[in-house]
Amino acid sequence: MNNERAQRAQDCLKAAKLLYSRFMVNAYEGNVSVRLGDSILVTPSAVCKEELEADDLVEVDIATGETLYAKSGRVPSSETKMHLCIYKSRADVMGVAHAHPPFATAYAVAGKPIETRAYPEMRVLYDRIPLCRYGRPGTEAVNADVPDVLRTHDVFLLANHGLVAVGPSALVAAYRLEGVESIAKVLTLCQLHGGENALPRDELGAIQEIYYEKRRQL
Repeated sequence: MNNERAQRAQDCLKAAKLLYSRFMVNAYEGNVSVRLGDSILVTPSAVCKEELEADDLVEVDIATGETLYAKSGRVPSSETKMHLCIYKSRADVMGVAHAHPPFATAYAVAGKPIETRAYPEMRVLYDRIPLCRYGRPGTEAVNADVPDVLRTHDVFLLANHGLVAVGPSALVAAYRLEGVESIAKVLTLCQLHGGENALPRDELGAIQEIYYEKRRQL
C-alpha cells in the first residue's frame, strides 16, 4: 500500500472508529469513505466500525461503481451509491461520513430539518441542516436531493434514515456529524424549557451572512 493510500485509509478508519466511540452508530450501522483519485475506499457492509482494519476497506470505482478491491468476505457498504453521488457532485469532497446519531436522526424520522432561530453557533457553523426526501436505503432514490443540497450545505439529513456529512477528510466529516448531534440534543432539550428564545431578525440576518461569507471563501 503506497503512502498516500495508507494515509487515506487511516483517515477512513479514524472517522469510522470515532463514530462508534461517540455512540453515533451501533455495531452494524453507518458508513465512511475517502476519495482516492478516481476511486474511493469505503467501509464494508455489516462489520462493526470498532473492529475495522485497513484491508477491510473496499475500493470502488467512482465512475462505474465497480468494486476494484475487496478481501474475502467483504462487500462495499449498502450506501455506496450515495457516497459515489456525493463525490461526483463535489470535486472538493475528500471524505464522507453517514451515521444515525439518536437526536439528529429523530429529526430525520420525524421528517423535519434541524433549524433554529435562537442558537447562533449553529447558524454560523451550519446555517441549518436540510432534509432530503426519502429514498429507499441502498438505492439511487436516496440521491434525489443530494446534488442540490450539496451546493449550499456540508451536512444534511436523509428523511426517515439518518445524517450525512462531507469534508476535506473523513475525520472532519465525522466531527461535523458529532457537532450536529450535540446541537440537535440542545434543541430537543430546549423544548423541555418552553421552547426557543428567538434572536432578533436583524441579528439572524447578520449571522446568516457570516455563514455564507465563509462558504464563498471555500
